[in-house]
Amino acid sequence: MTLKSTLVVSILGMVPIEVLAQQQPVLPSPGIEGHDAVEKLIGNTMTGTSGGVAYFAFYDKGGTVKMQRSGEVASGQWSSDGENLCEEFPDDDDETCYTIKLEPGGAKGTMTDADGTAYLIEILPGNPQKL
Repeated sequence: MTLKSTLVVSILGMVPIEVLAQQQPVLPSPGIEGHDAVEKLIGNTMTGTSGGVAYFAFYDKGGTVKMQRSGEVASGQWSSDGENLCEEFPDDDDETCYTIKLEPGGAKGTMTDADGTAYLIEILPGNPQKL
């Protein structure tokens, strides 16, 4: 083998390694969904906006949800049907269920209703609004 062919083999031998290193994408951390996302809410407060109005909703461990919106506080019940968060308030005719998807850190995400309307949410630790 000549010096020239040895150099070519050496260079070609390095190319696949460099190409492989470039082809390995950095995979994002998976988000939190379903039962695990609902569990992140329990004992904590969800906040966001609905109809342009900010709200805070505290989900206690006993199944009560207290929601503050426009200065008024409403009390209802929350439950989980396994993968979704369901809420029922006395003023509403029906129980409403939502799919919760949180970013990997679990502090922000979306809450999507049965019609496919998604709401941006943030999870605050504990009950900062004292609901």
